[in-house]
Amino acid sequence: MGNPVQITKNKTRVLDPGANSAPMVVVYRGLGPETGKDYAYDTADWIIEQIKKAIPKASLNQIIFAVPDDYNQDCETCLHQAKELIDKRNGNISSYSLCGFSKGGAPLYKNLSRRTWKILGLIDPVSPSMVKGFSNAAVDKYASKIRCVYGVSHWGTRPPPGAVPKHYTKSQRGYMTIRDFYDHLKALKVDMIDAADNQGHSDMPEVFFKKYGSSFLL
Repeated sequence: MGNPVQITKNKTRVLDPGANSAPMVVVYRGLGPETGKDYAYDTADWIIEQIKKAIPKASLNQIIFAVPDDYNQDCETCLHQAKELIDKRNGNISSYSLCGFSKGGAPLYKNLSRRTWKILGLIDPVSPSMVKGFSNAAVDKYASKIRCVYGVSHWGTRPPPGAVPKHYTKSQRGYMTIRDFYDHLKALKVDMIDAADNQGHSDMPEVFFKKYGSSFLL
């Protein structure tokens, strides 16, 4: 079918291969162009392009992707509207997974218990501790479902040895907040890879889906 992208009432992009039965993967983007020029690239359509670049066609033809228009979109509404499109062609959704890139980690944490997710994809995300009402322990009981790529240096500057935390710069605080969560995930022994030195924050979705795209089918 050529994997056409359909757009629902709330502007969720649905990449549907038309398979009789397929897993559905919700992928939240980050801050986006509404936040400023530094994030102008980060749109739902851009996320779709990263997915299509990263995942081999044989696998892509077996997975439905639903990408909310922005990270504030209600997850269940996006899922319901995406499912309506699949129901309309008498397709079946075999499982559900949830991913979040950058700020898109926030809706992932908020929806951890919403339903039984097959895979939870953390794509260089904000930490739970950066989301009101959450601590890094929010992910603990879901550790076996997590697939993650992190570039801690993308989030700030590492403090020099001996630096006193109360004297950290904003950039150093950002780095340490993410480093704490990174270390927490390491302690949980989640399936995680590190960004290469020459890979930036915007490279992370493609890196993630190249590494873990087939996981949604297993």
